[in-house]
Amino acid sequence: MHATATPNGPDRPRNPLLPWRWALHWQILLGLVLGIGVGALLAQSALSASAQAGDKTQAASRVQDGTLYLVLQLLGDLFLNGLKLIVIPIITTSIILAVAGLGRSDAFRRLGLKTLAYYMATSLIAILIGLALVNLIAPGHVPGEATLFGDTQAASFTSEAAAVEGRTTGKTASDFLDVFRKMVPPNVVAAANEGNFIGLIIVSMLVGYFATRLMPEKHDMFLGFVEAVYDITLAITHLVLRLAPIGVFGLIAATVAVQVAKLAPDDRVHELAWGIGKFAGTVLLALGLHFFVVMPLILCFVARVNPIRHYVAMGPAIMTAFSTSSSSSTLPVTMECVEERAGVSRKTTSFVLPLGATVNMDGTALFECVAAIFICQAFGIDLSVGQQFMIVVVALLTSVGVAGVPSASIVAIVVILRSVEEQLKAQGMGDIPLVAVGVPVIFAVDRPLDMCRTVVNIFSDSVGAVTIARSEKETGVLAGPPAG
Repeated sequence: MHATATPNGPDRPRNPLLPWRWALHWQILLGLVLGIGVGALLAQSALSASAQAGDKTQAASRVQDGTLYLVLQLLGDLFLNGLKLIVIPIITTSIILAVAGLGRSDAFRRLGLKTLAYYMATSLIAILIGLALVNLIAPGHVPGEATLFGDTQAASFTSEAAAVEGRTTGKTASDFLDVFRKMVPPNVVAAANEGNFIGLIIVSMLVGYFATRLMPEKHDMFLGFVEAVYDITLAITHLVLRLAPIGVFGLIAATVAVQVAKLAPDDRVHELAWGIGKFAGTVLLALGLHFFVVMPLILCFVARVNPIRHYVAMGPAIMTAFSTSSSSSTLPVTMECVEERAGVSRKTTSFVLPLGATVNMDGTALFECVAAIFICQAFGIDLSVGQQFMIVVVALLTSVGVAGVPSASIVAIVVILRSVEEQLKAQGMGDIPLVAVGVPVIFAVDRPLDMCRTVVNIFSDSVGAVTIARSEKETGVLAGPPAG
């Protein structure tokens, strides 16, 4: 049984005075806290220097030009690249082994249906939570006849507008049909290079399925090779995780330094601070309800396991997701935690989690819904029930096609808002710049919210793996008997 194993190796006596002897999740937490502190100090130093020069808006540029920031960014990039290095081999080998292990039985179809049903259900629940809260709190509404967004506010976010334009030019709803085109990649090597995970998953499933049709000697030789690659990838994962606290420190410090330097100057966000604060609070409250209420209820009443034990088991993955803002990059750590710390079998882990990192984005879907309706509220537009239902459907569908990388949901929000703009034009309401004005403001504060919703994304995947494992009567899952 693997419930007590850790990525650091067998349990050994812990010395509270030596951080490198702490459990991995505490080491990562220490790196995260130190990163916040160093990033805040670095931003404050740049703000002071910019104030003396008479232009506080240059603080972010001063941070990014500094040697310390470049070193911190290097540490973070090396850690992130190490995670990305093992994503492709761990996805392909784990799914091949999982599907081959299911063989010709009905287990493959049963596991697939359970996985997709869970992912669609939890994503819809997340969206409905966001929809309810954004209508209840109405963060985009302001007293009187004024609207939160206007020309003066738009001028305050010219750099963010340029960044959004570069990411979203030419994007339409039809672009998300590419998720179906990518299911059959013309070149599997190119698919790996482009990060086309859905294509790799489909190809890996086909390879695993037809491997069971090989002659016994070829079957054993091929799967032996794949299993060896999988074991080597896990060994590299352990190495990367040993360096995770340093990488998290660099990522968080660099991110905090730039974000604080961007948002601190008075002429940047003070006119919008209240509305943006309410928006961020609404998103965090909705994510918190999904993370701390919905997920534990599923663990308690569906999987019938102790939620606290699962939170503890997923500690390293939660910290890594928060630091990297990438479900895909966190995938190796998520798989490590679910298999080694939560006790889910390799068969279930290898099938459920790679698929979840691609198509299950509870936090992202929730955020897209709240952001789109908030921007409409900020322009004084009250959406009908039908229009809000359209947003729910589009958010659910686009969350499947959004890549598991930082800020990818901004593109999905643009698609949703352009659909709303077209509806408003058809109603004779003229050209309302929902995208041109609203999205840059969202983008300016997206990073901290992205960190939180990535945690929700990967945690939902892990809860799905535990729930499905328990429904498959697996023993050893969080040290409990199978459900049912």
